[in-house]
Amino acid sequence: MDFLIDENSTRKNIILLLKKNGGMSIEDLSKVIDITPMGIRQHLLALEKKGVVTYVPRRRGIGRPGFIYMLTDSANYLFPDSYDSFAVGLLKDIEKHEGSEKIDKIFNWRRERLLKTNKEALSGKDNLEDTLHAFKNVLESNGHLVELSRNNGHYHLRQYHCPIHKISSEYKEACKYELLLYRDLISKNITREQTLSEGAPYCLYVIPRA
Repeated sequence: MDFLIDENSTRKNIILLLKKNGGMSIEDLSKVIDITPMGIRQHLLALEKKGVVTYVPRRRGIGRPGFIYMLTDSANYLFPDSYDSFAVGLLKDIEKHEGSEKIDKIFNWRRERLLKTNKEALSGKDNLEDTLHAFKNVLESNGHLVELSRNNGHYHLRQYHCPIHKISSEYKEACKYELLLYRDLISKNITREQTLSEGAPYCLYVIPRA
């Protein structure tokens, strides 16, 4: 993924795994990426020097403590954001001078705009699975980090990065209208089990296959 800080594919994998899992040990990273723990340690050291990775101790009974590695707050710049603090400040000014009802209208207008645009992108799909894969592509082109899977007869859509995370952390209307947008585009039965804006490692949407 070309928005990561360097072209080393192993370091990109490490960054993505830490982003998705919130934190991992050297041993776990070694198993997933299939290189030696020493190799993983060298990559983590390089990322630590760049301020991207940090670690905390994890005791495992008697013996030397292990460590859990995770991304630092500074690592957020590795993932593209569509808006910044200027947008949050602008929304606060609007709320102050025109009230919270105007904020709700703004996010609803955004939903209506995205609904029209995304309907065109998803048109012509024959079934739910094709529609979801096309929608995943749309989300990724807009800066989301997305994973689609099946689980117990349902589809799970995980969003590990949200390009308007700074806004949605301040204004829950963003998450409210995102769920309504997904229901309009995919299925009225979509539920959202957790969100990044409330501290979860990813947003989780569950879509029944039937």
